Amino acid sequence: MLRLPPALIIFLIIFAFYSAAYAQPLSMEQAVNAAIEKYPTIEAQRAALASFQAGARVLKDNRLPNVRLHDQIDIGTANGLSGSYFSMGMIVPTSGGRRPENRMDLTSGNIALATADWEVYNFGRFKAEDQLVIADIAIGQAGVEREAFLLRQAVVGTYLDVLWRGRILQIESHNLARADTVSKIINNLVSNGIRPGLDSSLASVELSRARLNYYEIDEGLRRAFLQLAMLTGRKVSQLVIDTTFHEQALLEPGLDLQVAAGHPLLRYQASMLSRQQTEVGVIRKTAMPRVSLMTAAWARGTSLDLDNNYGPLGPGFGYSRTNFLVGLAATVNLVDFKRIKSRMQVQQWKIKEADVKLGFERMKLENTLASSDSVMSIMRQALRELPTAIRSAESAYQQRLSLYNNGIENILGLTDAMQLLTKVEKQAVDIQRRAVELRLQRAYATSDFDEFFSFFRRP
Repeated sequence: MLRLPPALIIFLIIFAFYSAAYAQPLSMEQAVNAAIEKYPTIEAQRAALASFQAGARVLKDNRLPNVRLHDQIDIGTANGLSGSYFSMGMIVPTSGGRRPENRMDLTSGNIALATADWEVYNFGRFKAEDQLVIADIAIGQAGVEREAFLLRQAVVGTYLDVLWRGRILQIESHNLARADTVSKIINNLVSNGIRPGLDSSLASVELSRARLNYYEIDEGLRRAFLQLAMLTGRKVSQLVIDTTFHEQALLEPGLDLQVAAGHPLLRYQASMLSRQQTEVGVIRKTAMPRVSLMTAAWARGTSLDLDNNYGPLGPGFGYSRTNFLVGLAATVNLVDFKRIKSRMQVQQWKIKEADVKLGFERMKLENTLASSDSVMSIMRQALRELPTAIRSAESAYQQRLSLYNNGIENILGLTDAMQLLTKVEKQAVDIQRRAVELRLQRAYATSDFDEFFSFFRRP
């Protein structure tokens, strides 16, 4: 019967008690859901989606009519002169009579203005812009799904890393127990003069090597636990995974699955392609005329009389004349028709780029699925062979140990048998790991994880 080192037994007891008292085992699906709920990358994608949705409201607000109110009271000179000029926004306009001399007498004035303009028709540009916003929102939604899909892969991969390293650590602990047992037997035989001192030295080397292997795997396991804790947002000291694993289910053929158009990776690329195609309509509409409805009303007062004579300043602060104006304006820039030809050429290349990426992504997924199905048939044969290999290696070790105790076998044969047993046990875990990776590839290629998660669900 195998005996564990006392320190390891105490550690396992404390760990089991702590786990039962303070932590509930975290299943693979729970780990995935915890990461998707609040991991920073998924939160960033959700924020990007919210910005697209807010952009739709901004676009609608920008189409509201412009309504401006203005009122000003002025005091200054009023010397007019004939001639044309560009104001450039810097020359202050002056309205007054033309006189032979320049006078510095002051005049007062008051002017109030209300204007409104509204772009009421533009040959479908608004509709094209709305469709582009819808395409952007679709990209945001697909981006969230894509990030969740990739995050699921990362969590599952890390979870499996913890699971496999835990199994390897268990194997190393068994190997350490066997090495400790053999070392004690040999030391007893050597102390009684039955075996040479060399056997004791070799047994000590094997025991130290088993300890080093155990420490190395334990370090990797702790790192994997830390990574899983970061992904799931939990304290590593309270993280315990559910080690349920239905190994026999791997021997069953997988479900008939296909790469669907709704796959998150394909949907994201398809939304990018749709967005580029939608932008073609916006580019075409930008050169079309714009029809605007414009209205204006204003009132004005001045201290100048009808003959442009200077009067008291007070009457100029009121209103003496009112006017209004209503009209339709159509604006078109003929050069824009030339510009959109160049923009259309650029956009066509963007559409081709997005289409190629979509096709390449689909091809990768289909090849991943085909490769998984092809290799899995061979992997099932290896899985069926594992029980025989482990039983044979265990039997060989027990026989070598018995022969050594009876003085028939030497220490080298015994250590070889012990190493062979550990190697076969590790190989069994490695084969199971590769088989699970193939099933994970099927889930990745088809975005159907229900069958894969069933391997790790409790009955």
